[in-house]
Amino acid sequence: MFVKFNLINCLSMGVFPLFIISCADPGSPIFRQKQAQKLSCDLQKLAPVVSAHEADQMAITAVEEAAKLSRDYKPARLAWFNNWLVNRGLRERGLCYHWRDDLFLPLFQLKLSTLDLHLATSRQGTLLEHNGIVVTARNQPFNQGIIIDAWRQGGRLWWGRFNQDKNHPWKKLKRDHTPMVLRPLLMPKHYPKTTKP
Repeated sequence: MFVKFNLINCLSMGVFPLFIISCADPGSPIFRQKQAQKLSCDLQKLAPVVSAHEADQMAITAVEEAAKLSRDYKPARLAWFNNWLVNRGLRERGLCYHWRDDLFLPLFQLKLSTLDLHLATSRQGTLLEHNGIVVTARNQPFNQGIIIDAWRQGGRLWWGRFNQDKNHPWKKLKRDHTPMVLRPLLMPKHYPKTTKP
C-alpha cells in the first residue's frame, strides 16, 4: 500500500517533536562575526557621539556571550518550549530574564563611555512578560535605543529598534524591580561589595 508523504505523516513519525526539542544553534563563528559587524553598525547609527571602537566591543561581546549562554543553557529551538522545559525542571536556566541578566553582566563590565545599558521589560507581571536589554547612546532617551534579546532565537542574538518590535511594548525596568543578582553592579552604594576575612 502506497503511503502519501505529507505533513500529517511527518508529525505522526515524530519529525515535529524532534524539531521542537532539538537545541538551538547560535551559528558558526563566521556567522557570529557578521552579526557583530551588523550590530556594531546599528549601534554607531544611534548618534554621532558613539565610538566605533566601543560599538565593536559591545557588539562582539553581545553576540559571543549570547552564543556562550546558548551552549551553557542548551535551549530548545522554540523559545516558548524552552520556557516549558525550565518551568518543569527539565532545564536549569533559559527563561528570558536569565538570558537578560547573564548577558547584562559582561556588557556592563565593558564600562563604555559612549553607550548606556538599560534593563527592559515588556508586559511585566503577565503571562506574556518578556525581558531584554536596551542599548542607547550616552544620555539618549530609552525609546530611541536598540533592544537586544538573546532569548528569542536561543542564543542567536536578535536586535532591533522599538518600531521593529511591535509585539513587545518595552519599558525601562523600574529601579525597585532590579534583579537581586544585578543590584551590586547597578546600586553599589546600597549593596557594597563584601570582602572575605
